[in-house]
Amino acid sequence: MENESRNSKGSQFTGFHSSSSASLTQDFHGYEFLLLRKFQSDPALCSKWGEKLLKKIDDDAYDFGEIPYCLWFLAVTLDRKKQRFLNFVRDQFKQARANKIPHSRETLLASYLNGHLFTELHLDGIFKYGDDNTLPLELFKCPSVRWLSLKYNYLDKIPADIGRMANLECLSLTNNKLQNKSIPYTLTFCYRLKNLLLDNNLLDALPGYLLKMPNLETVHRHGNHNYFKSTFMWYHTDVNERILAVSGTNDPSYREPERLQFWAAKAVIGSKIDFYTDPSVAPVLKDYIADIYTLFNVCGYCNRAKLTMQSGIVPNRTVSSFLISLISGFKVITFKNPYLGNTCVPFQHWACSLSCAMAIEIPAREEQIAAARELDKQYDSYIRDCQRQCRVSYTSCQRLSIRRRSRRWQASTSSVGQASPSLPDVEDAEQPPLELVAVAQGAPPSPSSASSISQLSTSCLGLPRPSCHCSVS
Repeated sequence: MENESRNSKGSQFTGFHSSSSASLTQDFHGYEFLLLRKFQSDPALCSKWGEKLLKKIDDDAYDFGEIPYCLWFLAVTLDRKKQRFLNFVRDQFKQARANKIPHSRETLLASYLNGHLFTELHLDGIFKYGDDNTLPLELFKCPSVRWLSLKYNYLDKIPADIGRMANLECLSLTNNKLQNKSIPYTLTFCYRLKNLLLDNNLLDALPGYLLKMPNLETVHRHGNHNYFKSTFMWYHTDVNERILAVSGTNDPSYREPERLQFWAAKAVIGSKIDFYTDPSVAPVLKDYIADIYTLFNVCGYCNRAKLTMQSGIVPNRTVSSFLISLISGFKVITFKNPYLGNTCVPFQHWACSLSCAMAIEIPAREEQIAAARELDKQYDSYIRDCQRQCRVSYTSCQRLSIRRRSRRWQASTSSVGQASPSLPDVEDAEQPPLELVAVAQGAPPSPSSASSISQLSTSCLGLPRPSCHCSVS
């Protein structure tokens, strides 16, 4: 599994930090978040510790022993981010003494985040099991954030406001409880996102809209619930089973007439436009759309959004006319091969109708088959190249060996003619076969003469049979 650890000065993902921008990095940590949340929920405690901190604001040797164990995050904040937090406390008390009434919706967390240009939010393990793990929307209204880490938080959904973070480059969601529906389509509005970590969640497949994010360079997906089992099942099953009808019962509360604002928000959601940056969408409507975004499924093919329902899965071939009225859409499974250096990667899409589901699945299947054939061609080409190189190497070794043996044979016949006068001259001595001479001169051996050349070099010259592993030096 890829290494996800990093230090505060840089990232292990290539190119995330440069030497010039490292000094400009401002990071916000989980202990600061816990402290602000505690003070927000307990104004009396906030006022008490605020006055204490103001009295000792210039004391560098502050005694942390006075801080109770239940406020450990206050001790850590004063130890690591003392000056920043004390300046914030001073500003808050100045506003209180000046009788400046803060905005009704502005929280301590919002004031703290708005007062700094944070580029990294490290919020790992800020929620315990059983806590209300709803992420505050203030976290997603920091336009300068490039790194957001939300690991080990038992999260079962990500707010649609994630799409506000236009400069986000790395999003870490490792070790949570996220399913395919838990990650909203608004993630595609993070156009600069390069690294997405989804390890150890409850995903059966990757969200299909990730294919619409060309800047993605890394997607970690290991350790997900039934991921490899589902991959094997869908990849080897009949292609007709990759389109599954999602059935359910309509919620009666949504059968009543809705306000015009509701239908406008529904149309904007279905259009898939980045409504956070679109000037044609009113600011008040943007917040309303973000609030109700999770109530809808967005079709992966057409511009349509439908209300979600508590549903089950039934095979497509068993859909009857009665179930047609209860179907809320179709789940479509496709495969990308390769995808970011990985093979056989499954993606899950949602389609509002059977025709849209087929429009998603059929081209993806054709692309998958074409990619498989291309990989087969590349493999066959590689095998042929290896065989060709082996033949060339064997032929070169064989030629060199035969040249050496021919020279030895000529030298031996010459030495025999000089040492014994009774023997015939070199010209009258036994000459090498024509095949051996031809090969020694560089001609390739014919298939019919290869065997005779090998036998001749072994029996007549008394040398071992040539091998393609000989050293050419």
